[in-house]
Order: sequence, then C-alpha cells, then structure tokens
Amino acid sequence: MPRLFGTSGIRGDILTKVTPELALKFGQSLATYLGNAGKVMVGHDNRTSSKLIEAAVTSGLVYGGCDAALIGLVPVPVLAFQTRERRMSAGIMITASHNPPTDNGLKCFDNEGMEYTTAEEEDLEHIIMTEKYRGVSWDRLGNMTEIYNAKEEYMRAILEKLSTLQKRIRVAVDCANGATFDVTPTLLRRMGCAVIAINDYPDGFFPGRPLEPSPENLQVLSEAVREMHADIGIAHDGDGDRIAIVDEEGRFVLNDRIIALFAMKALEEHKGGHIITSVDTSFCIDEVVEKFGGTAERTKLGKTHTGLRERKGVVMAAEPWKIIDPSWGSWGDGIYTAARIIKMLDESCKTTTQLFAEVPSYPQFRTFFACAEEQKVKVMELVKSEAVKDKNVTDVWTYDGVRINYDDGSWILLRPSGTEPKVRLYAEGRTEQRLWELMERGRELIKRALA
Repeated sequence: MPRLFGTSGIRGDILTKVTPELALKFGQSLATYLGNAGKVMVGHDNRTSSKLIEAAVTSGLVYGGCDAALIGLVPVPVLAFQTRERRMSAGIMITASHNPPTDNGLKCFDNEGMEYTTAEEEDLEHIIMTEKYRGVSWDRLGNMTEIYNAKEEYMRAILEKLSTLQKRIRVAVDCANGATFDVTPTLLRRMGCAVIAINDYPDGFFPGRPLEPSPENLQVLSEAVREMHADIGIAHDGDGDRIAIVDEEGRFVLNDRIIALFAMKALEEHKGGHIITSVDTSFCIDEVVEKFGGTAERTKLGKTHTGLRERKGVVMAAEPWKIIDPSWGSWGDGIYTAARIIKMLDESCKTTTQLFAEVPSYPQFRTFFACAEEQKVKVMELVKSEAVKDKNVTDVWTYDGVRINYDDGSWILLRPSGTEPKVRLYAEGRTEQRLWELMERGRELIKRALA
C-alpha cells in the first residue's frame, strides 16, 4: 500500500486523497498520538478547500481530546513560529505548497515548530491506516479557540531580530495570490523598503501564475523589477516556506547560490559549523563550505530539518527554495529569508548581482517525466543497475533516488517525486557542454527504465 506521507507531509487531490474523511482521521490520529490530550495549533492556506479540511481535522482533534487553537489563514512560517512560541503540543498546516489548486495537504509540526521527522510520520500514518485512533468521553472533549494576532507577533519578532534598514531598498514582491499576501510586503515596508507588490491578494484559483516560483513562472516579476528599477525581486510559493530571487536586471538567481550565500554567512559567524543540504543541491555549496572552514552533508529532500536534532553544531539546513536558520527557528521560512537577504544588501552596500558574485555558479538542468506510483520502485532499481556502468563515477548515492557523482564534480540525480506521479531529473556540470552530455545520459536512463 502506498504511503500517505510524501516528501513534505501528505498532499493530493481533494476528491481522491486529501478528503474531509482523511482529514477527520488525521485529526483523530494525531490526538491519539499525543495521548488524547494537549493543544494543537491549526492553520491553513487560501485554497478553496482549506476551510473545509480545517473543519474536518479540527473535529478529529476535539473528538480525540485535544484543544484546537485556530490561527486561520497564515503562511507556513507563521504557523511554525506560533506553535513554538505558544508552547503547543503540535501544529497542523493545511496546505499543498506549490501543487495545483485542485490539491490540498496536511503537514505536522512538533512543539518546537519543526516538521515531523520520517519516524514520527510513520507512527502517525500507522494509526491512520490501522484506524487505531481513539475518541474520548463527552466530558473530556477538547475545546476550540481562535487566535487573531499571529501574523503581527511573527513580524514583530523578525523586526526585533533584524532591525530596520540604513538605506531605502526598492523591492518587487510576488506573493502568488497565496498566504504571504499581507505578511512579506508589510514586513519589508516596516523594515524601510519601498515595496512593489504583485499578486498580493488571496485567491484560491491562483490566477496570477503557477505556484512554483521557478524561472518560467516569474516573468512578470522580472519585468516589474526592470521597469520599476527595483534593487531585487522576491517570489514565494502558495504558503510562504519557499523563496526565489531575481536580481536588479530581472535575472533568476539559482536556488543553490542562495543556499551557498547563506552558508557562507553562517560560517563567517560560526567558525567550523556544519551545513546540511538536500541530495539535489550544487557542488558550489561544498566549495563555499570548504573555503570557509565548515563541514557539509547531504540528506533526503524534505528532511534536512531532521539533522538539527541528530547533529551538533548545525548552523544551517537547506534545500532548494527553503532555508532553515537555527538561530531563528527550525522550519523553512521564505519570509524570514527574504528579510535576511534585504538586510545583507543593506549592510553590504552591494547590488544583488554583486552580492551573489561572492559564490560560484555552474550550469544546471531540471526536468521531469510522468511515472505512475506503482512504477517508481522498478524504475529506480533499473536506473541504479545502469548507473554503476558509467565511466569516471566516484560515487552512487541511493538514499533518495539515484545520484551519480563523477570525478569532475558533475552529477546526475534521478529521483521519484514524493508528492506527484513523476520522476525528476537533475543535472549539473562545470561547463555547458558537460551539462548537455549529462542531460542526454539522464534522459537515456529514464527512457530505458520506463520502456
């Protein structure tokens, strides 16, 4: 039977997977997991189905003996922050991140605001699938309360940590008609920025653009940066844990370069620190970490946060679009990351291009192939068996898909999506010619496995 939990929580179609029935069971199961007691914060994005799922999951929590604190429409980072600050037993975010509007999802956070680990998800999933959840008697039912000032408290905490700017920075912000619509623009204005807001009203149909903040989806933002002479452009996905950046010329900044820049800053402040990144990230990060005297390791995509608990001396954890700064919190936070980037620009007196010139850049390629869920295991096994036949291979990593590392530092990663019926292909080379060779090799491996 396929797992409910994927790369980042449970996601799927509202009619066939993330149904109100599943949400009710999810709430009951989490209550059981927590010992039929405690207080759980519940937040949601602005998908058309989110209030419906909120009602179902909250009913499950209350029926299971947990109090439910309803935080309403918020970005993921606000839910994680408030779960920690208000000392909740757990938090539930109803969101499908960058998935299409027909989907929704459920994601759990612990009392520190950290996403549940794989082990915790497996325990919770076992309760759901075996229906071993328990209700309580009428006199032990949980209560429901509403929280109204969550976003304000979150923004105030960031302002206290980062302070206001020395000079006025002009920023274009694309909120994707999602949950950051009244947080990121407001926060940056309070820091002292001149903000040009795009898609800054919530709409569950997401008419402005597709939710993934990829280069092809940010053309309007790039044009706005150029036409309005902005210093930087910032974009989010639907729920605000992701960030993408375009420079003052409207050019997309590769996600791995953002990670490398933050790793550099973290190691400047914490000599000898440890950096955790996901399996799909660039070797430019390794070069920066080595240069600044740190250590680095790779982990499964969507699970970089687990290293914060398992390793000492972690000063940053990241995957593309998501950066965790342990000095702020144990969750991926696209809003806080945006504020940090703006602060770096302010303190450095550099342009965005000049700021990112501090880290190397190598040509990359990413695409995907349709692949049914039941085919994924077979496809990965075939890819693994073929990968070892390549020349000049130094390593083959198989803990999250199959990543083939070559002696010139280049690599190919073929990885089954944890949230969609796809197999993703990633490649990076030191030159465009080498990247083209890797792309062709990756396509060949996938097509042979799917045949």
